[in-house]
Order: sequence, then structure tokens, then C-alpha cells
Amino acid sequence: MLFSFLISCSFGAKSKDDKGVDAQTPENTLDWQGTYDGVFPAADASGQYILLAIDSNSYAKASKFIDRPGVYVSKGKVEWNSAGDSLTLVGDYQKFKVYDGNLIEGPFELTKISDELKLPHLLISQTLKDDKTGVNAVLEQYSEDGKEYAKFYFGDKTYELKREDRNTQRIEYTSDKVRLYMQELNTDTIQWDIHPLLIDDKDTCRFTVLSPVNDIYVATGKPQIVNSFDVLYLNGEEGSEVMLLSSFYKYCFTLPQQTASAKTAEYYSNNIMWASGLNDATLTLGDQSYQFKEQTPLTTNTAKKASHTTNKSK
Repeated sequence: MLFSFLISCSFGAKSKDDKGVDAQTPENTLDWQGTYDGVFPAADASGQYILLAIDSNSYAKASKFIDRPGVYVSKGKVEWNSAGDSLTLVGDYQKFKVYDGNLIEGPFELTKISDELKLPHLLISQTLKDDKTGVNAVLEQYSEDGKEYAKFYFGDKTYELKREDRNTQRIEYTSDKVRLYMQELNTDTIQWDIHPLLIDDKDTCRFTVLSPVNDIYVATGKPQIVNSFDVLYLNGEEGSEVMLLSSFYKYCFTLPQQTASAKTAEYYSNNIMWASGLNDATLTLGDQSYQFKEQTPLTTNTAKKASHTTNKSK
């Protein structure tokens, strides 16, 4: 009878399973909070670079279609399945399996790169300059729960705006008597107006986009590692960085700026250096160098040539 009692207790303990206090799942055993990145395929682009920051039950995701302008930011809640081994980005309807510290979606993977819980501000914001006064402004655009928003920091004011009209030819954010216009120039070349307009009651301010600057650099000569890089030059009060994006994840780099002059800028980290001039650049990996030439700007910013070479890192 004692033996039978012990056996029944043993089975009873094991039945305290999936969501029991002692259940071993990725949700409660892995250090899954942090920042992940990777490159996923895209039907009409060279690929889609994704940077994802997860904090407890919420997330922020930045995605960039390689060879196309624009960084798209979305926010939302994170939900785990009952087994505790998969999570869903509710706002993006995207589900990931948590495996070995990384996030898996089918055959594709996001790799954990840091314990940071927020997206880097340089990537998810735009630095603008008021054409009339020369005063800088910062613009953040993002979607949440299927709705699009913008935060605009200018002078001592912060504008929180919402996009109501889904006109494909013009992006317009509004709030009370404030309007922010971002107009599309050409849907064929996917080039956007670089002079946003902010209308605050009776005052109208016209801005020039300073950062990010987005260019395509094509490989020249031999040897080569990739055919081209989609290059983002990021500038702000926090410093300056460059992002080199390609369809091959192992050749995607984010490098801080180390030196700059009127004509050149150098970005360097861990034996990787990107040295850019006005129309060309050199990538150095260890003791091997690769040459690139600027092909087609993804924006029409005429001031861009100097924008990434005059902001020295702190």
C-alpha cells in the first residue's frame, strides 16, 4: 500500500506540467529580453533588415527594405503561447519560436545581439533643420495597434500627431491646429520630399532632412564580398554611426564614427572600418580592403554630401 501511494504521488507531481511553477520553458528559463536583428527575404526587394527590441511584455521593431528608402517602426505587446516556447508580436501579427536564445520564424532567424531593451534613437528618428531659422528638429514616425503616429520635437515644443488620411500620394499627420506634411515625389523612383512642412496655427516651417542619409554603394574592382551595400548615415546629438546593410546577414554592420573632415569620414569597430568620401568608400575587414562607389542616392537631399562628414563623434 505504501508503494502504491508513492507511485500515485509521483504521477501526481508530474501532472503539474506545462504552466506549473516548476515547468521549464524558454519563457521562464532563457534570458530572452533584449535586442535581436537579422535579414529576412522580401518579394520585391533585396531583403528586409529587422531590428527588434523586446522588454517584458512589449516590443519595438525597426524594419528596412534593403535598396529602398525609409525605416519603418512599429510598437506593440508581446504574448506567449501556453507552452511558453513561442511569442507573438501582436501589432505585427508575427510569431517567433524561441530557440537557443534566438528567435526563429520558419527557416529564418533573428539573432540576439545585446541586452538593450530599446531601439537605438539614431535609427528610429530623423534629424531636420528649419530652413528659416536653422534650428534643428527631431521627427519620430511609428505605428501602433494598426494606427500611425508621429512625434515632432521642435524648439521647446513636442507635437504628438496622428495620421488620419491614408492618401498614398501624401503622408499627413494632424493634431488640433497642427499639421505635418510629408509628400511623395515619385512612386516609380520611390523618392520622397525632403522638405517636410509643419503648420502650427498660422506659422509655417519648412525643414530639410539632415539624417539619416541613405545611399547605395556598388562594389568596384576585385576582390568583392557583396555586390552592393544599402548605407545609412545616422547623425544626432548622441553621435554618428553608419549602417551597412546587405542581403547577407554576416555582412551587415553598424559602426560608430571615429574621425571626420570636410571630405571624408571613418567609422570603425572590431577591425572593421568604413571610410567614405564624397562619391566612393572603402570597407576594410581585418587586413583585406574592398572598394565601393556611390551609385544612386535613395533621397534627393542636395546637402547630404556634407551631412555625414562634418559631425565628429563625441
